[in-house]
Amino acid sequence: MNKRKLSADPASLILGIISLVTLFLGCCCGFFIIAALVMSIIGLVLAINSSNEYQKHPDEFSVQSYKNVTIGKILNIISVSLNGLYILIFAFALFVYQINFADKFKEIFDEVKNQRNYENTIIYEDDFEDFEDFYIESDSTIIDSVEVIN
Repeated sequence: MNKRKLSADPASLILGIISLVTLFLGCCCGFFIIAALVMSIIGLVLAINSSNEYQKHPDEFSVQSYKNVTIGKILNIISVSLNGLYILIFAFALFVYQINFADKFKEIFDEVKNQRNYENTIIYEDDFEDFEDFYIESDSTIIDSVEVIN
């Protein structure tokens, strides 16, 4: 008798692997952590539903398919726990160090604004008096007084 595969046989396994790889490669970026958490939760839900389906009707599905779903469930549980741990560490750091991102962005904005104002003052505030200090009359030639000899 040819037995069927469970509905989440490849999906839960693939989502578990991708979420773990995304977690380890993109752990410095918050968006990747959230994406990995969402993928692992979806994979875990699919694996649990397929496990329940196998428990109800074990004669209809293959054992290898159930093993793949079980491995996918384990990978997704690991991924959910690591993602949750990383998010808790990040939230704890925000709470303990009281990082206020609005103040940091304001400081950066003010610094950039001051740099732009400094650059504008250098370009547009050339004084003629400063130029006269370096003007030496003996080294220059006077072009306006040309005598024509006939």
